[in-house]
Amino acid sequence: MPPIVTVIIIVAAVVAAALAAYFIYATTARGVRQVMLTVIGQPTLYAGTNTVELRVTFKNDGTAPVNLANSIVLVENKQKQAKEFKDPKIAGTNNNAGTLNPGESVSLVYTASNVNFDEFPDGALATLQTADGYQVSFAVTKP
Repeated sequence: MPPIVTVIIIVAAVVAAALAAYFIYATTARGVRQVMLTVIGQPTLYAGTNTVELRVTFKNDGTAPVNLANSIVLVENKQKQAKEFKDPKIAGTNNNAGTLNPGESVSLVYTASNVNFDEFPDGALATLQTADGYQVSFAVTKP
């Protein structure tokens, strides 16, 4: 066999092995990148003027970022109806919520308008829903 044929076979084998290794790496990397939001502390409802505020702290324990910018929290009232809390702001600021990267935490304030503070029971079930479809449930308390 001429030497050039041997070189071509070796190069083809190396290229095929590199492509297989890249495919395995890329598939695994995509599969392990997940969002894992944890609620830190106790989420609490507070009465406002014609509004109710939900203050909650989230930590991203996962390996992928999550966008909280257009997220909502649905909180069940005493009649088991979900009331929508939206417009998340970073606590203590007027800044809108944004992307929460892995390892980071953020305290947010969600607001529900035209609801009565007394219609929510202590320990009500709440569910965060992000724009990209991630959900996490937790219980809320009242002071």
